[in-house]
Amino acid sequence: ENKVPFWHNILSGCVAGAGARLVVAPLDLIRIRLQVQSQKSALVHLEEAFSHGGFRALFRGNLAATYLWMAYSGVSYTAYAKATKIFQNFGLSKAPTAFVSGSVAGVCATIMTYPLDLCRTAFAARSSFADPNAPRSIIGFARVMHQQRGISGFFVGSGSAVIQIIPYMGLNFAIYEALSGNDKTILGSGAAGAVSGSVSKIAVYPLDTIKKRLQVDAYYGGEKGYKNLIDCFMKTVQHDGFLCLFRGWIPTVLKNSIATSISFSLYNLTLNSLGVLPSVLPYQYRTR
Repeated sequence: ENKVPFWHNILSGCVAGAGARLVVAPLDLIRIRLQVQSQKSALVHLEEAFSHGGFRALFRGNLAATYLWMAYSGVSYTAYAKATKIFQNFGLSKAPTAFVSGSVAGVCATIMTYPLDLCRTAFAARSSFADPNAPRSIIGFARVMHQQRGISGFFVGSGSAVIQIIPYMGLNFAIYEALSGNDKTILGSGAAGAVSGSVSKIAVYPLDTIKKRLQVDAYYGGEKGYKNLIDCFMKTVQHDGFLCLFRGWIPTVLKNSIATSISFSLYNLTLNSLGVLPSVLPYQYRTR
């Protein structure tokens, strides 16, 4: 058995992230708008997107989002491979190893890519706010955010993001490993990824909604005046009701199922193309 070179994991993860993002971009746009503008339906948001730019509007913020998904996937797959190797030395069984390693990978990737996540959300929500500072480019977003909130503004909502990502990525990788087993083929990875992506996203969806509202509030001038995660949760429930936390869950789960399926498939496909074949855990491989 040969260990995968460090750069193989990074490159495979970046390819997986870019491919998944390209396919699910429209669904991602709609689900973000549903989360931050709960009074409107998915159809209304879709009509608004077309009226503000046609088909291309469905890919608004796609450059920032693509950078985000590439960086996030590259870091998370690489960190997962390294963490798996470390935690196996503690004698943990496969499921706990996958959960803990996935959680560690998610925290690392979230912290390293969070400003891009914030930028992506600001772009996606742009037409929902009549704001002259609505971002037109990544550089424009960074300039306005720095003027409004300083460096710390780029990490508003990161607390909820980290809290959410621990169970999400833990479940994602644990379920994936349990379902895929030794079958790391494109079809096997895709099927396991579709299930793991759906289940893990449903489990943490309310926290994802709170994260998105904090992000939008951070850029568009504190319209709701959220002070922190708990304050955002309380005001959201008081104003829109508890079920508001699940607004947009259907397109989100659909998006996550497709994206995770594509991500795992492309990750393994790229590794195969680089001359390696996955074994039981991501950091162990045998040559063809």
